[in-house]
Amino acid sequence: MKKLIIITGVSGTGKTTLARILHEKLKNSIFLSYDELSEKIYDIIGFKNKEQKKSLCCLNISIYKKLIKESMQREDKIIILEKPFKKEWKKILNDLANKYGYEIYTINIFAKDFQTIWNRLLKREMSKKERHPSHYLEEYYYNKKDKYEPFFEYKYDRFKNEYDKLLSNSINLGKVINIQDIEKVEIDKLINEIKNC
Repeated sequence: MKKLIIITGVSGTGKTTLARILHEKLKNSIFLSYDELSEKIYDIIGFKNKEQKKSLCCLNISIYKKLIKESMQREDKIIILEKPFKKEWKKILNDLANKYGYEIYTINIFAKDFQTIWNRLLKREMSKKERHPSHYLEEYYYNKKDKYEPFFEYKYDRFKNEYDKLLSNSINLGKVINIQDIEKVEIDKLINEIKNC
């Protein structure tokens, strides 16, 4: 059976890390990262204000949906998606999976505690190497990429509220797997769980 693996959680929980590991270990899998797609588009086009960035965000989402559909149409065996998926994605992904015959797995990633995520975010966002500057800027052009200084955009209370509502806001499609701490996940056990369902 073809499989759609949806990895979701708030920023800093380790979605991309887990997605890359699964992609490396699962033969015949493809990995569609929303962030990587967005970063490429921001590098190509750039934006000069909030409105242009918002418009590009709509374009990114549209292209991401098209890529998912194209992957299913060509019958890729295992598709791995990674994004903080909210409920508005539920019908889209469910309809596509049903239409093209994909078994769905939703992996919700949490952390052992909120402070761990907050510290991880702070370290990542303030690193020029770890975070693409387009995520936190209202103006961005590739030819100025090295000149931008890191900026921490998150507000503690707002982000804590988003984290607390993670499970209720998640799409939770198909077989749901909750991971409490990315650092303690047993990858082989997780892969067996996916393969054997």
